Amino acid sequence: MDSNLFYDTIRRNGASICGPGPIAVVIEICKKLGTNKGQLLKYATSGDVSGMNDQVVGYASIIFQ
Repeated sequence: MDSNLFYDTIRRNGASICGPGPIAVVIEICKKLGTNKGQLLKYATSGDVSGMNDQVVGYASIIFQ
């Protein structure tokens, strides 16, 4: 629940992520609404379906409570 840490983690790891801005906005809005916890429900990659793991796209499902 720290958008600055979120951005720092992306930079530090050289991560390629789609939509970091909207994700950070959701984090900040949730905090304004009193949400203080995010929970990863599921993480998977396109390789889980295709079996090709040399280049994958990751997908995460997160609930904010």
